[in-house]
Amino acid sequence: MMRTEPDWLLDETAPGPRKPLYLRGGAGLNVALDGPALRIRRPARAAVLYPLARLARVVSSGAVQWNCEALLGCAEAGVPVVFLHRDGTVRAYLHGNARSRDPHDLLYTRLRARLTRPGGMARYGAWRQAMIDTAIRALGRQMQEPLTSYSEIHLRRSLAQTRQRHVGVVQAALIEQRVRGLLAGLSAQVLEEVGLGAARWPKLEFALDLAGDLAELLGWALEWPLLEALQTRFGGGPGPDLTDEAQLIGLFEAHAAELRRLGLEWLNQLRQGLER
Repeated sequence: MMRTEPDWLLDETAPGPRKPLYLRGGAGLNVALDGPALRIRRPARAAVLYPLARLARVVSSGAVQWNCEALLGCAEAGVPVVFLHRDGTVRAYLHGNARSRDPHDLLYTRLRARLTRPGGMARYGAWRQAMIDTAIRALGRQMQEPLTSYSEIHLRRSLAQTRQRHVGVVQAALIEQRVRGLLAGLSAQVLEEVGLGAARWPKLEFALDLAGDLAELLGWALEWPLLEALQTRFGGGPGPDLTDEAQLIGLFEAHAAELRRLGLEWLNQLRQGLER
Protein backbone atom coordinates (compact mmCIF):
# COMPACT_ATOMS: atom_id res chain seq x y z
CA MET A 1 0.00 0.00 0.00
CA MET A 2 1.07 3.58 -0.62
CA ARG A 3 1.71 5.36 2.63
CA THR A 4 -0.61 8.35 2.78
CA GLU A 5 -0.38 11.49 4.91
CA PRO A 6 -2.45 14.69 4.61
CA ASP A 7 0.37 16.57 2.91
CA TRP A 8 2.93 14.09 1.64
CA LEU A 9 3.07 10.73 -0.06
CA LEU A 10 5.93 8.23 -0.15
CA ASP A 11 5.33 5.35 -2.51
CA GLU A 12 6.50 2.34 -0.51
CA THR A 13 5.58 -0.03 -3.36
CA ALA A 14 7.99 1.48 -5.90
CA PRO A 15 10.67 -1.05 -6.91
CA GLY A 16 14.24 -0.61 -5.67
CA PRO A 17 15.61 0.97 -2.52
CA ARG A 18 14.81 4.57 -3.52
CA LYS A 19 11.26 5.91 -3.48
CA PRO A 20 9.62 9.07 -4.88
CA LEU A 21 8.38 11.61 -2.33
CA TYR A 22 5.44 13.88 -3.15
CA LEU A 23 4.88 17.06 -1.14
CA ARG A 24 1.51 18.79 -1.40
CA GLY A 25 1.80 22.37 -0.22
CA GLY A 26 -0.23 23.68 2.68
CA ALA A 27 -0.05 26.20 5.50
CA GLY A 28 3.17 25.78 7.42
CA LEU A 29 4.45 22.72 5.52
CA ASN A 30 8.19 22.90 6.10
CA VAL A 31 11.12 20.83 4.82
CA ALA A 32 14.44 20.99 6.64
CA LEU A 33 17.60 18.92 6.75
CA ASP A 34 18.07 16.66 9.75
CA GLY A 35 21.41 14.92 9.38
CA PRO A 36 21.14 12.56 6.39
CA ALA A 37 17.35 12.97 6.16
CA LEU A 38 14.63 15.43 5.22
CA ARG A 39 12.46 16.48 8.17
CA ILE A 40 8.91 17.33 7.13
CA ARG A 41 6.55 19.01 9.54
CA ARG A 42 3.43 21.11 9.89
CA PRO A 43 2.31 23.07 12.96
CA ALA A 44 0.80 20.90 15.71
CA ARG A 45 1.90 17.70 13.98
CA ALA A 46 4.77 15.35 14.61
CA ALA A 47 7.71 15.65 12.24
CA VAL A 48 8.41 12.84 9.75
CA LEU A 49 11.93 11.93 8.64
CA TYR A 50 12.78 10.60 5.19
CA PRO A 51 16.41 9.51 4.71
CA LEU A 52 17.91 11.02 1.56
CA ALA A 53 19.42 7.65 0.72
CA ARG A 54 15.89 6.31 0.23
CA LEU A 55 14.66 9.07 -2.08
CA ALA A 56 14.66 8.78 -5.88
CA ARG A 57 13.11 12.21 -6.48
CA VAL A 58 11.00 14.83 -4.74
CA VAL A 59 7.97 16.49 -6.34
CA SER A 60 7.12 19.67 -4.42
CA SER A 61 3.69 21.05 -5.30
CA GLY A 62 2.38 24.42 -4.20
CA ALA A 63 3.34 26.30 -1.02
CA VAL A 64 6.13 24.30 0.60
CA GLN A 65 8.68 26.07 2.80
CA TRP A 66 12.09 24.68 1.89
CA ASN A 67 15.10 25.26 4.12
CA CYS A 68 18.21 26.06 2.06
CA GLU A 69 20.16 23.26 3.72
CA ALA A 70 17.45 20.79 2.75
CA LEU A 71 17.79 21.79 -0.91
CA LEU A 72 21.56 21.49 -0.72
CA GLY A 73 21.19 18.11 0.94
CA CYS A 74 19.05 16.89 -1.96
CA ALA A 75 21.56 18.25 -4.47
CA GLU A 76 24.52 16.60 -2.75
CA ALA A 77 22.66 13.29 -2.47
CA GLY A 78 21.74 13.36 -6.17
CA VAL A 79 18.01 13.62 -5.44
CA PRO A 80 16.35 15.87 -8.04
CA VAL A 81 13.56 18.16 -6.86
CA VAL A 82 10.84 19.40 -9.21
CA PHE A 83 8.77 22.38 -8.07
CA LEU A 84 5.20 22.56 -9.35
CA HIS A 85 2.37 25.02 -9.17
CA ARG A 86 -0.71 23.52 -7.55
CA ASP A 87 -2.22 22.99 -11.00
CA GLY A 88 0.70 20.71 -11.87
CA THR A 89 2.65 23.03 -14.16
CA VAL A 90 6.42 23.10 -13.67
CA ARG A 91 7.96 26.03 -11.83
CA ALA A 92 11.59 24.93 -11.59
CA TYR A 93 14.02 22.01 -11.33
CA LEU A 94 16.80 21.37 -8.82
CA HIS A 95 19.43 18.97 -10.13
CA GLY A 96 22.18 17.64 -7.92
CA ASN A 97 25.24 15.45 -8.26
CA ALA A 98 24.40 12.80 -10.82
CA ARG A 99 24.26 9.14 -9.75
CA SER A 100 25.23 7.68 -13.11
CA ARG A 101 25.83 3.95 -12.85
CA ASP A 102 28.64 4.21 -15.42
CA PRO A 103 30.40 7.59 -15.28
CA HIS A 104 32.46 6.68 -18.36
CA ASP A 105 29.40 6.16 -20.58
CA LEU A 106 27.62 9.49 -20.37
CA LEU A 107 24.97 10.86 -22.65
CA TYR A 108 26.39 14.21 -21.59
CA THR A 109 29.61 13.71 -23.54
CA ARG A 110 27.71 13.01 -26.76
CA LEU A 111 25.35 15.93 -26.30
CA ARG A 112 28.23 18.31 -25.73
CA ALA A 113 30.34 16.98 -28.59
CA ARG A 114 27.67 16.56 -31.27
CA LEU A 115 24.86 19.06 -30.84
CA THR A 116 27.06 22.10 -31.39
CA ARG A 117 28.21 20.74 -34.75
CA PRO A 118 26.37 21.36 -38.04
CA GLY A 119 23.35 19.10 -38.20
CA GLY A 120 23.53 18.27 -34.52
CA MET A 121 20.14 19.68 -33.57
CA ALA A 122 18.64 18.03 -36.66
CA ARG A 123 19.80 14.68 -35.28
CA TYR A 124 18.18 15.52 -31.97
CA GLY A 125 14.94 16.45 -33.73
CA ALA A 126 15.02 13.21 -35.72
CA TRP A 127 15.43 11.21 -32.50
CA ARG A 128 12.54 13.04 -30.87
CA GLN A 129 10.23 12.42 -33.84
CA ALA A 130 11.24 8.77 -34.04
CA MET A 131 10.39 8.29 -30.36
CA ILE A 132 7.01 10.00 -30.86
CA ASP A 133 6.26 7.70 -33.81
CA THR A 134 7.25 4.66 -31.74
CA ALA A 135 5.06 5.74 -28.83
CA ILE A 136 2.05 6.42 -31.10
CA ARG A 137 2.36 2.98 -32.70
CA ALA A 138 2.44 1.42 -29.22
CA LEU A 139 -0.63 3.44 -28.22
CA GLY A 140 -2.44 2.26 -31.36
CA ARG A 141 -1.76 -1.37 -30.43
CA GLN A 142 -3.15 -0.76 -26.93
CA MET A 143 -6.26 0.93 -28.33
CA GLN A 144 -6.53 -1.69 -31.10
CA GLU A 145 -6.79 1.12 -33.59
CA PRO A 146 -4.25 2.23 -36.24
CA LEU A 147 -3.19 5.75 -35.36
CA THR A 148 -0.43 6.32 -37.90
CA SER A 149 -2.76 8.30 -40.17
CA TYR A 150 -3.29 10.92 -37.44
CA SER A 151 -0.99 13.88 -37.07
CA GLU A 152 0.53 14.38 -33.62
CA ILE A 153 -1.50 17.56 -33.08
CA HIS A 154 -4.77 15.97 -34.20
CA LEU A 155 -4.22 12.92 -32.02
CA ARG A 156 -3.46 15.01 -28.93
CA ARG A 157 -6.61 17.04 -29.55
CA SER A 158 -8.70 13.89 -29.97
CA LEU A 159 -7.37 12.34 -26.74
CA ALA A 160 -8.00 15.59 -24.85
CA GLN A 161 -11.59 15.69 -26.12
CA THR A 162 -12.12 12.11 -24.96
CA ARG A 163 -10.94 13.00 -21.45
CA GLN A 164 -13.22 16.02 -21.46
CA ARG A 165 -16.25 13.87 -22.25
CA HIS A 166 -15.54 11.77 -19.16
CA VAL A 167 -14.76 14.44 -16.55
CA GLY A 168 -15.48 17.84 -18.13
CA VAL A 169 -13.18 20.48 -19.58
CA VAL A 170 -11.85 21.92 -16.31
CA GLN A 171 -11.05 18.60 -14.61
CA ALA A 172 -9.57 17.15 -17.81
CA ALA A 173 -7.19 20.11 -18.07
CA LEU A 174 -6.21 19.74 -14.41
CA ILE A 175 -5.49 16.03 -14.84
CA GLU A 176 -3.34 16.76 -17.90
CA GLN A 177 -1.35 19.45 -16.09
CA ARG A 178 -0.78 17.28 -13.03
CA VAL A 179 0.35 14.35 -15.16
CA ARG A 180 2.86 16.63 -16.90
CA GLY A 181 4.23 17.63 -13.52
CA LEU A 182 4.57 14.01 -12.41
CA LEU A 183 6.33 13.15 -15.67
CA ALA A 184 8.68 16.10 -15.18
CA GLY A 185 9.72 14.67 -11.82
CA LEU A 186 10.39 11.23 -13.26
CA SER A 187 12.30 12.72 -16.21
CA ALA A 188 14.55 14.65 -13.84
CA GLN A 189 15.31 11.40 -12.00
CA VAL A 190 16.12 9.54 -15.22
CA LEU A 191 18.45 12.30 -16.39
CA GLU A 192 20.28 12.18 -13.04
CA GLU A 193 20.73 8.44 -13.52
CA VAL A 194 22.39 8.87 -16.92
CA GLY A 195 24.79 11.50 -15.63
CA LEU A 196 23.04 14.78 -16.44
CA GLY A 197 23.21 16.51 -13.08
CA ALA A 198 23.57 20.15 -12.12
CA ALA A 199 27.32 20.23 -12.68
CA ARG A 200 26.94 19.29 -16.35
CA TRP A 201 23.90 21.23 -17.58
CA PRO A 202 25.72 24.62 -17.69
CA LYS A 203 28.55 23.06 -19.70
CA LEU A 204 26.29 21.98 -22.56
CA GLU A 205 26.40 25.59 -23.84
CA PHE A 206 23.16 25.43 -25.84
CA ALA A 207 19.46 25.72 -25.12
CA LEU A 208 17.89 22.28 -24.84
CA ASP A 209 14.85 21.26 -22.80
CA LEU A 210 15.69 17.57 -22.67
CA ALA A 211 13.78 17.11 -19.41
CA GLY A 212 10.66 18.64 -20.94
CA ASP A 213 11.00 16.69 -24.17
CA LEU A 214 11.50 13.41 -22.30
CA ALA A 215 8.46 14.11 -20.12
CA GLU A 216 6.39 14.81 -23.24
CA LEU A 217 7.54 11.58 -24.89
CA LEU A 218 6.76 9.50 -21.80
CA GLY A 219 3.34 11.11 -21.69
CA TRP A 220 2.38 9.12 -24.80
CA ALA A 221 3.10 5.89 -22.90
CA LEU A 222 0.71 6.97 -20.15
CA GLU A 223 -2.19 7.91 -22.44
CA TRP A 224 -3.80 4.46 -22.50
CA PRO A 225 -3.69 3.82 -18.72
CA LEU A 226 -5.29 7.24 -18.17
CA LEU A 227 -7.93 6.69 -20.82
CA GLU A 228 -8.70 3.19 -19.58
CA ALA A 229 -9.11 4.42 -16.00
CA LEU A 230 -11.40 7.26 -17.07
CA GLN A 231 -13.55 4.98 -19.24
CA THR A 232 -13.90 2.45 -16.42
CA ARG A 233 -14.86 5.11 -13.92
CA PHE A 234 -17.22 6.81 -16.35
CA GLY A 235 -18.94 3.48 -17.00
CA GLY A 236 -19.59 2.97 -13.31
CA GLY A 237 -16.91 0.33 -12.80
CA PRO A 238 -14.22 0.19 -10.11
CA GLY A 239 -11.18 2.31 -10.70
CA PRO A 240 -9.26 5.34 -9.47
CA ASP A 241 -10.86 8.76 -9.45
CA LEU A 242 -8.26 10.72 -11.41
CA THR A 243 -9.75 14.04 -10.31
CA ASP A 244 -8.35 13.16 -6.87
CA GLU A 245 -4.65 14.05 -6.76
CA ALA A 246 -3.63 11.17 -4.49
CA GLN A 247 -5.38 8.59 -6.68
CA LEU A 248 -3.85 10.11 -9.81
CA ILE A 249 -0.40 9.77 -8.21
CA GLY A 250 -1.25 6.16 -7.36
CA LEU A 251 -2.03 5.35 -10.99
CA PHE A 252 1.10 7.15 -12.15
CA GLU A 253 3.32 5.23 -9.73
CA ALA A 254 1.77 1.94 -10.84
CA HIS A 255 3.37 2.64 -14.24
CA ALA A 256 6.46 4.57 -13.11
CA ALA A 257 8.87 1.63 -13.30
CA GLU A 258 7.94 0.95 -16.94
CA LEU A 259 8.11 4.66 -17.77
CA ARG A 260 11.56 4.86 -16.21
CA ARG A 261 12.68 1.86 -18.27
CA LEU A 262 11.37 3.50 -21.43
CA GLY A 263 13.09 6.77 -20.57
CA LEU A 264 16.45 5.06 -20.10
CA GLU A 265 15.99 3.08 -23.32
CA TRP A 266 15.06 6.16 -25.35
CA LEU A 267 17.97 8.17 -23.98
CA ASN A 268 20.29 5.32 -24.90
CA GLN A 269 18.92 5.54 -28.44
CA LEU A 270 19.65 9.27 -28.43
CA ARG A 271 23.24 8.58 -27.38
CA GLN A 272 23.63 5.98 -30.12
CA GLY A 273 22.19 8.38 -32.69
CA LEU A 274 24.67 11.06 -31.71
CA GLU A 275 27.58 8.64 -32.06
CA ARG A 276 26.98 8.09 -35.78
